[in-house]
Amino acid sequence: MASQLFATKSLEQVLKEESGGEHRLKRVLGPWSLVALGVGAVIGAGIFVATGKAANETAGPALMVSYMLAGIACIMAALCYAEFASMAPVAGSAYTYAYTTMGELFAWIIGWDLVLEYAVGAATVANSWSSYFQSVLSKIDIGGKALAIPFVLSGGPFIYDDGKLLPNVVAHYEIGGEKITVSQKLVSYNNLPAAVQAKYPQVKAELEKELAERVKKRQEEQAKNPGVKIPEDVQPNAGDKFKVESWINRDNKTKAKDKPYFLAEVGDTAFESKITNRKNAWFDLAAVMITAMITYVLVKGIQESAFFNAIMVAIKVAAVIFVIVVGANYINFDNYTPFAPYGWTGLTFFGHPLPGTQVNAGGEPVGVIAGAAIIFFAYIGFDAVSTQAEEAKNPKRDIPFGIIVSLLVCTLLYIAVVAVLTGMVKYDMIDKGAGVSSAFKSINLGWAEGLIAIAGVAGITSVLLVMMLSAPRVFLAMARDGLLPTKFFADVHPKFQTPWKSTIVVGVFVAIAAGILPIDALLHLTNIGTLFAFVIVCAAVLVMRKTNPNAERPFRCPLVPVVPALGILMCLTMMFSLPAANWLRLIVWLGIGFVIYFIYGIRHSKLRQRMESGQA
Repeated sequence: MASQLFATKSLEQVLKEESGGEHRLKRVLGPWSLVALGVGAVIGAGIFVATGKAANETAGPALMVSYMLAGIACIMAALCYAEFASMAPVAGSAYTYAYTTMGELFAWIIGWDLVLEYAVGAATVANSWSSYFQSVLSKIDIGGKALAIPFVLSGGPFIYDDGKLLPNVVAHYEIGGEKITVSQKLVSYNNLPAAVQAKYPQVKAELEKELAERVKKRQEEQAKNPGVKIPEDVQPNAGDKFKVESWINRDNKTKAKDKPYFLAEVGDTAFESKITNRKNAWFDLAAVMITAMITYVLVKGIQESAFFNAIMVAIKVAAVIFVIVVGANYINFDNYTPFAPYGWTGLTFFGHPLPGTQVNAGGEPVGVIAGAAIIFFAYIGFDAVSTQAEEAKNPKRDIPFGIIVSLLVCTLLYIAVVAVLTGMVKYDMIDKGAGVSSAFKSINLGWAEGLIAIAGVAGITSVLLVMMLSAPRVFLAMARDGLLPTKFFADVHPKFQTPWKSTIVVGVFVAIAAGILPIDALLHLTNIGTLFAFVIVCAAVLVMRKTNPNAERPFRCPLVPVVPALGILMCLTMMFSLPAANWLRLIVWLGIGFVIYFIYGIRHSKLRQRMESGQA
């Protein structure tokens, strides 16, 4: 068994399978269609929202440098993807690359990991699409009333809030003669009324101890540097870490001081006896409908999918360029000072800040490097281009072009948006919830909000399409090798020439996960899974250069072994910067994968069959 676990599939065998046989896909994608797929996968609504939040809380104007650092890390991985994609232009992406260099077990691990990245990632994107779409609907006023999906169809039955599952419920409560809408949420100790804080004396004691330590540390630093004003060192704050399940005023999302926010703790029978019209959400209708629509397009054909994606990409890129060109006229260069208000560091190890790293009130690292680790995940998706290798007209040339050009385009757009946003508005004044929209309102261009909203919906739609396009092609490659049921997952539609059965399976999974489950709990799991895939691909290039030095390489990764080694180092650094809980979730996911592999995959492996017959 051990020999099979680490047996590799020869590059010649991969190319032989690609050149003929059944279960072939249709080669119709040109270089710019592949670039559009890459841009479609990477840029979503986050470019209009997440950039402002990261600049405000983590890096300031130096977020431009954060995007540059994250882009460099991705370029390292992209160059390695490009070399392999030109050598083995098949649908399996990193799964196939691992199979030819590290063996069947590693191939299974990375294949299962890619399923996590694309399928679970698609579910989180569908969930985000629904939230964004409902936000856009709420801005449409008809007859004095905003459009809205009924609450019971607006989300799943539970929400994931800072590590806890809470019921997704709303109700009415009357306060001061006014009827307000209430819901459940975790509220930090610092936002609780004094009477409620008194119920938790241990938190108060910890706060006092922490404050004394901060004052002492500042005094010591000041004594060492008498001529320099030492700013107060921000340390983990127990008041932000400790949270209570609470009923809150849903109508006061901004926590305005003139309106109540916290109302009561969950379980307060006196309060709960007075609430009326309580409703629990059932499922997310918008997420299910967009998933069904995307699934239909993907089954219909790759040309239709690429055309639909091109339209979505054109809309969002046009909006991004509008933001950059118009916003550039309103830049105030004084807003770039200080350029790096949170410093240049921000490294952590399994969630624990390294010495010299600044942290915010919640104990999270801040600074340029911390910003790079946070926004690195804005780049996730460029690797999806490699899964379309079997549908490219000239994959040996066009796949490397599509991967690298799409990544460069996205990096430039990200940096330009941050430059404009932090130039228009002082970093600490940027609206964390709608940075770009608010910036344009401040210059009396509020009408641009509608354009940005449309672009946001288009942006998330294209991300969802590419994620759902990629997952079935990984299933297809794994099924061809016998690791999954071939007759089902490798079945290509005779007319549409798409892996239609696996596409429908992915669509059903995404619809259920996004429609019912609190999928936010898995968001960071997809991030660590993607980084893991990048590490494997970079390592695979090094292995292949040693084992197959004379193989044809239409595209060669430059500066080997420096580029792959840097790619591995940078990706591992970001992996170790994630909290330990993400590693635990990854281990659990891989454990599920091992069960499937050892029950089914290893017994039906076609490589095993060839080895037993003496053909391997």
